[in-house]
Amino acid sequence: MTSLDLLVFGDTAIDNFYEVHKLPKVNEAGEVTKARRFYGGMGANTAVVASNLGLKTGLVSVIGTDAEDYRKYMESKGIKLFLKGVFGDTTRSMFFKTDGDQISFFYKGVTEMLEDLDPDAEFDKALPRDVKVVYMARTYLEMQKKVVDLYKGRFIVYNPGYGVFKFDKIPKMFRSIIKGCNILILNNHELEHLRTMEFEIKSGLGPEFVIITRGERGCSVYSRDTKVDVAAYPAKAIDTSGAGDAFNAGFITAQLKGYDIYESVKIGNATASFTVEQWGCQTNLPSWSQVLERHDKI
Repeated sequence: MTSLDLLVFGDTAIDNFYEVHKLPKVNEAGEVTKARRFYGGMGANTAVVASNLGLKTGLVSVIGTDAEDYRKYMESKGIKLFLKGVFGDTTRSMFFKTDGDQISFFYKGVTEMLEDLDPDAEFDKALPRDVKVVYMARTYLEMQKKVVDLYKGRFIVYNPGYGVFKFDKIPKMFRSIIKGCNILILNNHELEHLRTMEFEIKSGLGPEFVIITRGERGCSVYSRDTKVDVAAYPAKAIDTSGAGDAFNAGFITAQLKGYDIYESVKIGNATASFTVEQWGCQTNLPSWSQVLERHDKI
């Protein structure tokens, strides 16, 4: 079986961005001034950026029959693909943006079938076991519990992302998955939502470190009762979509290269700074040397 630096379990998506003069009110219409189509998805974004940084990367996902171009693109990036192809549409994201404001819509598509995916059985036990890091994106809890059990003892990074906003109470399985991870990554909005359900960052939670990303304000790193703030790189942000996915790729790459947790977070911040400078989650892909140049300025 293929040896990988990073094996990603997560979604693929097609992102549609629409620039508008203003966001219309209910029952009103708005004019779209520019439309763009990009490749996206939390899992696929992280896999593509990590591959560009030099990691041997694999992706486990579900993809629709409408995304053959996306599959070929990821293959061209050197990503080892474990894709369940399903007749239907890949997840669609629709972003309507104007100065400082945004409305987003998401069409689940076939990618939501990740929830019921049994990776080991689906790929006839062909998934590589010789993996240095396993990364899981969003909240496909049934699948993620299987992954945590399958790769017990490996270094596991988990970013549940905006999937936590589906919770009106914290599922027991979510806590169980977190317990089996080494690193938990949330953004500040996700943390605030979880805290309304009495979620706390404390010893006994499971992960050795919890990282909270805060956009242009950098990150906070929690370890037991210790909190350390790490600054962001001062980029000129045009589109912040996918910044968290790029952060994850940079952070994981730095960990594999032997950087400590705080320097790895700096490298994650530096990686994310490239993504936000152009439209699209995979448009402005940095090399490892470019990331290090920005890291040294943080």
